[in-house]
Amino acid sequence: MFKKSKLSVVVFTIVTGFLFAMAGAKANVTTINYWHYLSGDNAAIHEQMVQEFNAQHPHIQVEMLYTGNQFVARDKLLASVAGSVTPDVALVDQFWPPLMVSSGALVPLRDFVDPEEYLQDYSQVSRDTVTVHGEAWTVPFSLSNQILLYNKDKFREVGLDPEKPPTTWDELVEYAKVLTRDIDGDGRIDEWGVNFTTRANLGSMYAFVTFLWQAGGELYSEDYSEATFDDATARDTVQFWIDLAHKHQVLSLSPPADGFEIGRIAMQYSSTSSIAATKNKVDFDLGVAALPGKKNTVTGVGGSSLAIFKTTSEKQAAAWEFVNWMSSAENNLKWSMATGYIPLRLSVRKSATYQQYLADEPHMQIVLEQSDYARARPNTVSYADLSRILGVAVEEALYGNTNPEPILNHAVREANTYIQALD
Repeated sequence: MFKKSKLSVVVFTIVTGFLFAMAGAKANVTTINYWHYLSGDNAAIHEQMVQEFNAQHPHIQVEMLYTGNQFVARDKLLASVAGSVTPDVALVDQFWPPLMVSSGALVPLRDFVDPEEYLQDYSQVSRDTVTVHGEAWTVPFSLSNQILLYNKDKFREVGLDPEKPPTTWDELVEYAKVLTRDIDGDGRIDEWGVNFTTRANLGSMYAFVTFLWQAGGELYSEDYSEATFDDATARDTVQFWIDLAHKHQVLSLSPPADGFEIGRIAMQYSSTSSIAATKNKVDFDLGVAALPGKKNTVTGVGGSSLAIFKTTSEKQAAAWEFVNWMSSAENNLKWSMATGYIPLRLSVRKSATYQQYLADEPHMQIVLEQSDYARARPNTVSYADLSRILGVAVEEALYGNTNPEPILNHAVREANTYIQALD
């Protein structure tokens, strides 16, 4: 009886010690919440990276939450800031940092490192996207620019040289006219020459602002004190979109789903981040080209950065460890090669591994060359509202096939009320 009782005590002691050890281990783990808006193939790659971080950092565990597309995600993030229930880390779109900074919810980069020293390996345009009022607040994570994808097989079918894509707006129209066809002879168009996003709620401003800059126009005055997108250049840019759809009839305002991928659209304005996924979806000879230009050679910049929110010192330290790891040179290299995003770090671009990748994927050389002409959207608080107002105005003129002048005039007046109130 004594031996059995003694054995029970020993077992109880061992089990109790194990449970206390487990509790202690859990107590030493810092859990941080991470919100993001990625979907599709890139989301799967991104999730693998986070899982790898968790495996390598047992003292920190990152819990991911998909918060919807960028429009929904931004609203949820702003609501969380207003309610003081922010995540510890969030993936933020290129032009969100000013909103987050103005709310007082972000931790500046200088709280963790010397920003100038830390960001010296990053490209200038990526640094521009995270800088608000001269100070860096977030860490660049991904960077893309706009390119023209085209179907080389369709070019061959209509007698166009598949190695000579359009380089100007005039050539874009010329090519698109030839590529827009009624295949079955029923009097209706079956294949469209060109496509880009034209709906404001789907991100048409990403495309429109690039067209505007190419034409020599600007969204703001030089000191950002007022909107300027009601001048002749802006009107001409909107009219160019209207003419593509209604005069030349080469741009569909109700394009078929996945129209480029299934061969019903010959030229597609797209993000460099979509190249890898598109290559896997199409069964035709895919072309990648720089955007056709007008007065200026410009490509718009997209992408995201990682923002750390004010919580506790313990969580902020863990969040920084996560952000620093995610944006490391090693991970930036992996992410860039897996997705088609442009390497943010100059050292990654020069690395032997990435140079071999360029040799294997020559179209990415075009992407890099375009980055010399990449321009970030304005990092000012009013930009989010201005882009919404302008996007709706352009859509109204385009879909209504109407004179853009009064619509843009009204939009500028509305935008200026936000500029005066916010900036």
